[in-house]
Amino acid sequence: MDTPSTMRPSAEEVQAWLIDYISGVIDMPEGPFPVAETFDSYGLDSVETVIMAGMLEERFAIRLEQHEPFEHPTVQALARYLAAKADTPDEG
Repeated sequence: MDTPSTMRPSAEEVQAWLIDYISGVIDMPEGPFPVAETFDSYGLDSVETVIMAGMLEERFAIRLEQHEPFEHPTVQALARYLAAKADTPDEG
């Protein structure tokens, strides 16, 4: 079971978690994970995206507003955004 990280996550850590999560929810074709494609292109609907956001909050102890995954709608963009957000003083 994953426990919240006490250290600020890197973009690579968040990206790896997102890839594992999405791969566990939907069947992805073999090969490199398309990190630059949008969440809806994988077949994730808005409900599943909100659930994913809640699990991200728990895993990395970062406050994530429900609209933020839609403003950063790719694995790559959301991972970078969350890593930068974790570096802000208000996210302690």
